[in-house]
Amino acid sequence: MYGDFILLEDDEQVARRAERLSFGDTSGRDEAWLRDTLLAHPDILPVRDIAPSFGPLVSLCRELRTDVGPIDAVFINQHGQLTLVECKLWRNPEARRKVVAQVLDYASAISRWTYSDLQRQVAMATGRQGNVPYELASAATPGLLEHQFVDATAVALAQGRFLLLIAGDGISENVGAMAELLNRHSGVGFSFGLVEIAMYGLENGSLAIQPRVLAKTQLIERSVFLVRQAAVGADNVASSVVASIEVEGEEESEAPSSSEESPRQAQYRRWWQPVLDAKLDDPDQTPPTLFWPNNVRLRLPWPQTWILAYATDGGRRNLAVCTAGRAEAYQGLIDALEPEREEILAQLPTGSTYHEFDGGNGYTFRCTVPGTQFADDDARRLWLATTINAFVNVLRPRIKRLMEDRRGH
Repeated sequence: MYGDFILLEDDEQVARRAERLSFGDTSGRDEAWLRDTLLAHPDILPVRDIAPSFGPLVSLCRELRTDVGPIDAVFINQHGQLTLVECKLWRNPEARRKVVAQVLDYASAISRWTYSDLQRQVAMATGRQGNVPYELASAATPGLLEHQFVDATAVALAQGRFLLLIAGDGISENVGAMAELLNRHSGVGFSFGLVEIAMYGLENGSLAIQPRVLAKTQLIERSVFLVRQAAVGADNVASSVVASIEVEGEEESEAPSSSEESPRQAQYRRWWQPVLDAKLDDPDQTPPTLFWPNNVRLRLPWPQTWILAYATDGGRRNLAVCTAGRAEAYQGLIDALEPEREEILAQLPTGSTYHEFDGGNGYTFRCTVPGTQFADDDARRLWLATTINAFVNVLRPRIKRLMEDRRGH
């Protein structure tokens, strides 16, 4: 909690108290105002307290467009390292969860960029031509060599070396839930911080701003895997899980962004979109991720495990929701849940079972129905969304407790 500002100009004058102001309630100071203020005065952001190597900040642009949406404010330093800032007035748990997931998605999108991509998108955002990132950085750091800056920036992009900040007023976040969201994107190397910014009005109409770091991470190292061409992919399920969801010979991977989709993939996304948009009871559950060619996944608190929902043959054959994950980590979760197996089954939707995957490699909690029992796709998608929500409600609190017990030991 912030204390009040007490102004003491000299020993002879009466002390004055500065009044705490709220964003959105005073003179149009909203998220856009906060974004523009930070871009105009980047020193407000307490980078030295979070990740000093990303400073000093040079304002790059506002509303930088990516495949997953525009980033509020973007900064760069002389070493080509980007700081991405999302400005948010915190209203409810769902909004908090979404903005954390959102800024992580931005990092994943930009980590696939080349320097040319960055230069193009910054030029579009600023309305300026030329090598705008270098021009802005060199103006703040005279003598900066263009080729060295371009090379350093390209390396930082490829390695996913970003500082991700969420700045707002009255930020309050469950650290455990935040850790789950960060773990979801552990394939990108980044530092992360929550920054609460307080405003105080002075009698003469001027404004005092006080930033505070509420939470931060250490740098999460990016892991690089060499995968055989025939493999399912870097984020593949154990082979037994792949067999159980009847991929039917097609490689499974995270669905591409909408701008990169083929017509068939776009049709596939449209089919799943009502399920992706369905509201979950648990406000801290990360949103579903769409995978090609027939399933979505929701990350669980236990590392490298998830709830998986699939629809074979466009939902006309089988619909199912089950637990899954990478083999070794997933087996650890199943072993930990074994003492509560009967209680879990009693609380999961009617028809749920606990049985071996096809091929006999481990067990899963699964609920399966034939798609033919539904009148249309709307009814199939409703069943998927409802069943996913039930699995989250039954499993997630137990797994969170298991993780807390592990950390306690």
